[in-house]
Amino acid sequence: MATKRDIEIASLLFRTGILTQEEIQSALGYQGQLLTQGKVLSLIDVLVERGHIPEDSAVTFSEEPLEKTQPLENYEIHEFVGDGASARVYRGTHKTRGLAVAIKVLHPEQELQRKAMKRFMREAHLLCKLRHPNIVRGYEVRKVNGYRYVSMEWFPGGTVLEEIDRRGCLDGPSALHITRQIASALDYLHSKGIVHRDIKPGNVLVDHGLNAKLIDLGLCHLVNQASSETEGTTVGTVGYISPEQAKGSEVDVRSDIYSLGVSLYHMVSGEVPFSGDDDFEVMSKQIMQSLKSDRLKSINISPNVHYCIEKMMAKDPEIRYQKPTTIVKDIDEYLDSVGFAPIPTAKPVDEGADAPDDGPKKIDIVSKRKRRSSGPSKPISRRRRRYR
Repeated sequence: MATKRDIEIASLLFRTGILTQEEIQSALGYQGQLLTQGKVLSLIDVLVERGHIPEDSAVTFSEEPLEKTQPLENYEIHEFVGDGASARVYRGTHKTRGLAVAIKVLHPEQELQRKAMKRFMREAHLLCKLRHPNIVRGYEVRKVNGYRYVSMEWFPGGTVLEEIDRRGCLDGPSALHITRQIASALDYLHSKGIVHRDIKPGNVLVDHGLNAKLIDLGLCHLVNQASSETEGTTVGTVGYISPEQAKGSEVDVRSDIYSLGVSLYHMVSGEVPFSGDDDFEVMSKQIMQSLKSDRLKSINISPNVHYCIEKMMAKDPEIRYQKPTTIVKDIDEYLDSVGFAPIPTAKPVDEGADAPDDGPKKIDIVSKRKRRSSGPSKPISRRRRRYR
């Protein structure tokens, strides 16, 4: 008789298109026949025996946590920290070097899908090649004991999206400071012929000193390199994609600039500029609907922040900022003019510790002007969404 775990795996393999309904029913039927003969095999063992799943992949479907099994010979796994569509992320330590790392482990069903596995490997190798202070760094890509993984630098803190969720919004200078760092990362990617295609607050990590790191290159496009996986299709997160991206047209760095503008809007307003009942409605608004200036004026942002958002989010790519370096220059000039200097928002707290709840706050800043009072500072959230 199939166990609950067998049914979960069967459903997963069917939903992801790895096995057909007939193949799953046949495997479950064979499992039942073996049981009548006194032979107890899990569904995974049956699928391995029938050649549907490679033998070295069987162990990766185990429910045992990696913190307990410790299957990666070079690393000690301490805890699970995040789960995404393609992989799980763990906090660990390199045993020989004593280096704190984030370990991104591909989901077992993704290993069985050629395109998904290739996308993971492409991102992993890119992270190991790229060197920029505002892009999370990759260290090693391997497959050990059936588990395919990439180890990356461990970056304390959480995503900008988590910070928005917790505080309600960020003040203008702090949001610009984060935007400036990601624009610098985009300029570097642009110099390497890479379009990220999924710029959003959820893909930006920020620590307690407002240092930012761009993550998740899974949807990136390599300019001037042939790709059959995503060309001519709409990819990205619909609330942040550019009009040309929503149309499935060819994109360049200006598409990432648009998405960065949406992210800046989200940071200072606490919401995305376009929403709807479904993805199609949101994409239609990205293409057709103009950004409402009165909404920007109502959220009490400086003319400089207003200008940056409108310039980055112009529907016509020719009207937008053409290069990330121009964004960096404009933001630097403004932040210098107000004497902006980021300070730590709070000391780190233990995982799961509850912060006092006294309403949405903005991240504190220090300037040559009198420091504004914003009440007790709260630590950046560490909810488990990082490095997806």
